[in-house]
Amino acid sequence: MAERLTRLRGADPGREQRQALIESLVEGQRVDAAALARAELVAGRTGQPVEQVLNQLGALSDEDLVAAYAAVSGCEIWDPARRPAEIDVSQLAVSAEYLRRGRILPLRLERGTLFCAVCDPLDNEGLSGLVFATGLAVSLLVARPGDWRRGFDALFSSDERSATLLDERRLEREIDQVADGVSEGAGARLVASAFEAALALGASDIHFEPRRNDLLIRLRVDGRMIEHQVAAADLAAPAVSRIKVIANLNLGERRLPQDGRTSFVIGGRSIDVRVATSPTVFGETAVLRILDRAAVPLDLDRLGLAAPTVEVLRRAGRAPHGLFLVTGPTGSGKTTTLYALLQTFAGSGRKVLSIEDPVEYHFEHVSQTQAAPHLGLTFAAALRSFLRQDPDVILVGEIRDPETAAVAMQAAMTGHLVLASIHANDALAVAPRLRDMGVEPYQLAAGFRGAMAQRLVRRLCPDCRVEEHDAAEHLAIGTRRLVRRFRAVGCPACKGLGYRGRVPVSEAFLADDRLQRALADQASAGELAALAQDLGLENMLSDGLSRVERGESSLEEVLAAVHG
Repeated sequence: MAERLTRLRGADPGREQRQALIESLVEGQRVDAAALARAELVAGRTGQPVEQVLNQLGALSDEDLVAAYAAVSGCEIWDPARRPAEIDVSQLAVSAEYLRRGRILPLRLERGTLFCAVCDPLDNEGLSGLVFATGLAVSLLVARPGDWRRGFDALFSSDERSATLLDERRLEREIDQVADGVSEGAGARLVASAFEAALALGASDIHFEPRRNDLLIRLRVDGRMIEHQVAAADLAAPAVSRIKVIANLNLGERRLPQDGRTSFVIGGRSIDVRVATSPTVFGETAVLRILDRAAVPLDLDRLGLAAPTVEVLRRAGRAPHGLFLVTGPTGSGKTTTLYALLQTFAGSGRKVLSIEDPVEYHFEHVSQTQAAPHLGLTFAAALRSFLRQDPDVILVGEIRDPETAAVAMQAAMTGHLVLASIHANDALAVAPRLRDMGVEPYQLAAGFRGAMAQRLVRRLCPDCRVEEHDAAEHLAIGTRRLVRRFRAVGCPACKGLGYRGRVPVSEAFLADDRLQRALADQASAGELAALAQDLGLENMLSDGLSRVERGESSLEEVLAAVHG
């Protein structure tokens, strides 16, 4: 039986088992030497086991930790769905506080054996105390920290606790004003649970919105806002205070908006978060933008872009100089595409500089600068300084004003490859947009190398999508006849939404001599479109309809994204 039986006079697993656990993690390349050295230093000061420090620092995931514990201890991994807690805790002569500190969750009592889910099956001291207090043999299963926490909260939520909850919340609100990274206050728990749920659903943003009588927590999932939880109004201030503490914002300033950055360790992974707070009539709102690099593969071949678009991007990245632009509305994935293009320069020997607002992901091979307009460090000012630093590639977070456009074009014309984002309706509208910003036609002809436009559409859930079998499936849109269509249904896998994740629809082109001459001659939009089609430009609508026919998205999603 793969459950470990612990008795009072059982042998201490000791350092040997923990050392074997660490060695297995290193040999399996689950942790690196630098993270291990840091964890050992912290463990020496705090007395915590090294593997748990690794987990808390985000260097070891919950799954890897639990698997390692199970292998060393011989315990099974606890599945809450199959083995829920079914015990009357009043039968146990042990306090909830003791169980919480030992991260022990009683599950059931059967024939003199107490079955428990534990986060650390090698904690013989804590488990021996449980055996001594209860007089029972204890059989263990290894629990993921998140599963244990939810199970513990569910087991020890009683009517008595609910009756005193308001007074506790008042006290916890004061505690949260000075909460630190290990706070167990109500605000900290609410923020942590919302963040955990956001990661589970693949959300990009978490919104804490105080209202007159409650606190509304919403998540942006696949571009759509969904309601996650409604909490008591007296939890609004502690929750926002907790967010401000960990984002290093001014706790005392509640009259002005603030921006910051922080990281959460959830499931043993470190997740970067961008934080923005703003005052409202019912208290401060807080929006957390999740920057989970593990959820967004920065690899051109894994972004889901059409093959012609990927080829254009790769050719643009190989160009020695020129200006290549990516366009699309806010939230369309422009930054992710540009970052994936930056990743192609890793190990190339080219010097890469970037000016961004904000810096969302960090690269070892890129010197990244955070714009600070209030200090005079604008996109244009940073670009001018970059030209004196002998770069090969420059990334500009966004060209949004004539000054930045002029300096970016100057850099492109003087032997640098400049990558940037810009707001325009489509790829062909990029050049006219630059002209509107004051870039001369001759400069466009000399420095403009091409453009890409993209949108994100929701992906149909592959488990429940169905093909439509009516006359509409042969619908003609523009000059293209759509022969297949699928629609969303909804199932447990997609939480009843019918969609799961997003895919990009895109268009891209590289300028040739004919197009550059047309730009110099200030050709009309129709003439530019005709030349771009000769270059093989497949517009976003065509790319989107191809995805509809393959069952990747619905016609309604594509039309809404492309035409608004």
